[in-house]
Amino acid sequence: MLDVHPPHAPTHTWKDFFIHIATIVVGLIIAVGLEQGVERIHEHYELSETRHALAEEREVNRGLMAKNQAHWLQTFRELHSNLETLTYLRRHPGTKQGDLPAELDWNHLPFLERHAVWAAAEQNGIVHHMPLDEANRYQEFYEGLRVLGQQSLVTWDAINDAARFNLVDPDPTHLSSADLEEGIRLARIALEKHFEEGYSLAFVSLSYADMPQQVTYAYLEKLRPTAYDLDPKAMQAAHNRLEQAVK
Repeated sequence: MLDVHPPHAPTHTWKDFFIHIATIVVGLIIAVGLEQGVERIHEHYELSETRHALAEEREVNRGLMAKNQAHWLQTFRELHSNLETLTYLRRHPGTKQGDLPAELDWNHLPFLERHAVWAAAEQNGIVHHMPLDEANRYQEFYEGLRVLGQQSLVTWDAINDAARFNLVDPDPTHLSSADLEEGIRLARIALEKHFEEGYSLAFVSLSYADMPQQVTYAYLEKLRPTAYDLDPKAMQAAHNRLEQAVK
């Protein structure tokens, strides 16, 4: 006959089953929580390091911005002098180069900036761990630097266009009347593009108090006065009509 023996372990009940499942679930929750906690600590450490690196990069950009603004002022004086000299030559044909009001100078330095830390923060996703307002402030600042870099290259090209005549002969008094007119036109365009870059520099100065304040809107207005600024009394009536039309 077949002998039937009782089980050595007690029979599992539904209560035992649910306790076992609950133990597994709690263990998983603890494991996931610990993993997320470690990840949060790592993210916090990365964000803290990134903020420190961004502060250092900001300080470097502050120093470069001072140089950029100084370069802008120097280039403005040179371009303005070039335009006046070429215009003088148009009014006084036959003037020798040594008798011109000033020597032509077409130097231009590119806009300098640093953005490697911010680019890495975007690429690595660290930006997403920042509060939205903080990330937007950084984004706007570096976008302003990018625009200035592009404008600097446009100015560079415009200045090279204006100075193209000296590839063959550096003496502007040898230019024909037509070539002189073209040179004056290109010099005006170069000055215009340079002013566009200046307005962007002024915007940065206005928007960020820690940036240098050499090139501001008020200073640009002095460099480029309106007809009203030059003669307020004579232009008062026309100025009032403009204000009414704007309203």
